[in-house]
Amino acid sequence: MEAKDPVTLVKAISEIAAGLPPLRVLQLYEFALFLQSHPLPAEETLARIATDEALWDAQFAATRDEEWAALVASVEAEIREGNTLPMFDEHGEFIEHLL
Repeated sequence: MEAKDPVTLVKAISEIAAGLPPLRVLQLYEFALFLQSHPLPAEETLARIATDEALWDAQFAATRDEEWAALVASVEAEIREGNTLPMFDEHGEFIEHLL
């Protein structure tokens, strides 16, 4: 996305929100609140994140298809055995599980 001034972005977000169903507008609002309460990290943190991302990319690229298949099979087995918890309720709301 090209850089735009804040006023133009707020107008564009408002236009998007106006065309959404009420539940999605609420989700957009809640996400905006989340972003507001989680400031961007400092520049040195961003560099560390980029380094971590490169490491993850290399590890994923080095993982063989058989290893992915084994991981998928183990997750599917956990789901079948009922050893997982849902992430969302029947209304699409996130469920926070306190373990």
